[in-house]
Amino acid sequence: MSLREIVGQSLWTLRQFGPSRASPAQLRMVQERRLRQLLCFAADRSPFYRDRLRGLDLDHCPLTAIPPTNKAELMADFDRVVTDATVRRADLERFVDDPANVGKRFLDRFPVCHTSGSQGQPLLLVHNQLTLDVLFACQMTRGNAGYRVGFVEAAKRLFSPARLAVVISRPGFFPSAWVWKHLPRGLRPYVRLLYVSAGDPDLMAKLAAFRPTVLTSTPTTLDLLALRPDRPRFDALRQVVTWSETLTAGVRERLLAAYGAPVRDTYGCGECLFLSNGCPTHPGAHVNADWAILEVVGADGRPVPAGEAGYKVYLTNLANPVQPLIRYELGDRLRMATARCACGSRLPRIETIDGRAAEVFRIDTATGPKVLTAYPFQHAFDHFRGVREWQATQLDGRRVRVRFELLPGATLDRDATRARLNDRLALAGFAGVPEVSFEVVPRLEADPATGKFQRMRPAAAPASSGRSAA
Repeated sequence: MSLREIVGQSLWTLRQFGPSRASPAQLRMVQERRLRQLLCFAADRSPFYRDRLRGLDLDHCPLTAIPPTNKAELMADFDRVVTDATVRRADLERFVDDPANVGKRFLDRFPVCHTSGSQGQPLLLVHNQLTLDVLFACQMTRGNAGYRVGFVEAAKRLFSPARLAVVISRPGFFPSAWVWKHLPRGLRPYVRLLYVSAGDPDLMAKLAAFRPTVLTSTPTTLDLLALRPDRPRFDALRQVVTWSETLTAGVRERLLAAYGAPVRDTYGCGECLFLSNGCPTHPGAHVNADWAILEVVGADGRPVPAGEAGYKVYLTNLANPVQPLIRYELGDRLRMATARCACGSRLPRIETIDGRAAEVFRIDTATGPKVLTAYPFQHAFDHFRGVREWQATQLDGRRVRVRFELLPGATLDRDATRARLNDRLALAGFAGVPEVSFEVVPRLEADPATGKFQRMRPAAAPASSGRSAA
């Protein structure tokens, strides 16, 4: 690794902080320029997008004029979506099927991963170097609680690198488990990395010896780690970063109390690794809007204003022309903040992440089928501090079973819990339905197939007769 390489990467990384303080008008200009470049490149190199964009004025058409796409479409037409003719789905599938390839590059050029499959069929993802450069630059500047602007600060980091402990649920080509193996060469002098499995029998000893300044994992993993009696004191810890799962208010409070450091909740996905960085002063995350466009829309695909909950989002990744993602549908229910954030960032902030559009119950009521979200359950159960985690499973159109995992020494006041839940259900328009049963279990586990914890588990098929849910 040459000094020139380190300096060049460092200077580029430092410049990525500036857009987080740019005005909305300046951000729109950057977005617009990168969007037009992406559209023209995709239309020229991708047969799939050439067909989809045909007839549009790519220099001026609004983004909303472009039809959205989704995971099923992109996987079905994978070889026509990618812009490099050497990338083929069959070859890529063979590559990711071999665990020995984790950390290697497909065709010696492309970092690859796949989505978890928690929303259906996994999507194979082919990245470019810019994607990784943007990810780690945003992590080290916008996502760094101790970051200070200037070359002096960068020089200090060379002599006192951050110590980043990444606790993974399981190895593989999942984004959270895979991406840390691709830290750009020019940034490696700034970071010491501990990459360890949550199931490692020596986990506690390794963390104690490493003395992390940054600890990152899923909320579930960090919450369980905080409860372990053999957990070491993290005296050098500057921040905790969560990803992959929804961070509830109760878990946030426990993490703050256990680790004594700011908790930053990152909203991201394999499709856009750098999508956001957790806000250091508020719940939620700031969207890196200079490199990605996030449209919060209703069930009809029309935009919803900031402050209102959406039904899903459309994502446009502006940094990856190898596998273009233009108005790509993500089934996440987001609410954007309306006020300027006190942390200083002027990037748009995701105020709440309310689960996924697919993680709702369709309940049979006297007036017909209605959609029940996680809101009533979350607002009811987060009130009780003895509940570490809960999981609601829909049994049929009128019955739901809720399982609770309690904190050590806690008991469940079933009458108080039921009364509070009934109150919240009634406020949401579900008085008397569904019928809810409670069960206390020793441990609630993540889905073994996806590695993620799912609080709302809908019935395998819609509970009603097939009419649209209200």
